[in-house]
Order: sequence, then C-alpha cells, then structure tokens
Amino acid sequence: LGDAPWIDKELCTACDECTNLNPKIFAYDDKKKAYIKDPDGGPYKDIVMAAERCPSKIIHPGTPLNKKEKDLDKWIERAQPFN
Repeated sequence: LGDAPWIDKELCTACDECTNLNPKIFAYDDKKKAYIKDPDGGPYKDIVMAAERCPSKIIHPGTPLNKKEKDLDKWIERAQPFN
C-alpha cells in the first residue's frame, strides 16, 4: 500500500481548487477546511493536480494506492515537491 494523501487542513483557505477538481476525493468539514474524503474517489493524478493548484501548498499526495494507473511514473515525479 502507498502512503495516504493528507492535507494541512488548518492552513486551508477554502479556495475550492481541490473540491472543484474532484469532489469525490476532497470535501470541506464544518469549519470549511478541506480534507481527504476518499483517497480512492478518483485517480492519483487528481490528488497531484490539486496539490499543484493549491495556493496554500497544503495538499500532500502521498504515494499512489493503485499501482496500475496510467502514466503513474509521471504523476509520482510531479508529486515529489509536495510530499
């Protein structure tokens, strides 16, 4: 298994980048702070793209859970600055 993705949620600015990208993976809690609702809610690339788009740089993609996703080497490399 991979390392689970996580968010420094106390630093979240509720910009909607992650929740708009994939609301199955990302959601807001009752304080409007983003969290990982379901790391299996979409492809690893969505988590990496959310990390790249996050203006607060608080999304940490971890490592992919599904080792058979398309172009995985590319997404793992792009995730490195955020882990």
